[in-house]
Amino acid sequence: MRVFEGLYYVKRNTAMHRLDPRAKLVYVLCITILSTAVFHTALPMIMLFISVIPLAVEGRVLRRLLSTLRGGAMLAAFIFIFNFIGRLWNIGFVSPSSPEFLEALMPSLAMALRFLTLIATFSIFFLTTSPDDFAQALVQMRLPYDYALTFTMAMRFIPTLAREAQIVADAQKSRGLELEKGGFMQRIRNYIPILVPLIVSSFRRAETIADAMESRAFGASKKRSFLYMLRFKLSDTLFSAICIAITAAIIWLRLSSFLPP
Repeated sequence: MRVFEGLYYVKRNTAMHRLDPRAKLVYVLCITILSTAVFHTALPMIMLFISVIPLAVEGRVLRRLLSTLRGGAMLAAFIFIFNFIGRLWNIGFVSPSSPEFLEALMPSLAMALRFLTLIATFSIFFLTTSPDDFAQALVQMRLPYDYALTFTMAMRFIPTLAREAQIVADAQKSRGLELEKGGFMQRIRNYIPILVPLIVSSFRRAETIADAMESRAFGASKKRSFLYMLRFKLSDTLFSAICIAITAAIIWLRLSSFLPP
């Protein structure tokens, strides 16, 4: 469940926390474009992954980010192994010293690094962005308030559900439940005592939230008022401009063949 720790908002007084959520969305979009549409080899992906670390240090969320990356390491390893075996299957299993082996190894490593880079980028965004500010930013971006609220509530309660699942699993283990016992189908059946209490708890929470929203007359007025409005500051403009400029420069260098394919 460590991978979901990157979705918990951590309140700090840092420059990353003070940035407007829309500016951080620009950063996330730039990293996503570079990692998925521009870079396809291991070395640029490593450099892109390293570029995320200073922002985590400045936002004082590096420990939680590393915990999230440890949680996603197993899935990244699965992505690497799956792609590597698939490429070897297509070209034939060859010697590790042959060029074909490297042609299968490096793209597979790039895929795993791309996954970790995206996890790190989105984790920094959610670790340094208040859910309330994020919802307000979505509303000011002309997204309907119902959708903005639904999205932010989902992102807020996914880590809570993950934590409850871990608590239920620990409680069932203390009662003698062995999750790793038996074959594949038996292991799936072993998780039923965890899923049933978790589903019941989720329905109870949904009912409580629905009652709270109804008691506050949610949806009674189509024209909502807000306690505060987000303002794009000079620091937000500079941060967004730097991200866009660097991304545009890299794309131009890539299209102009100044950067190797």
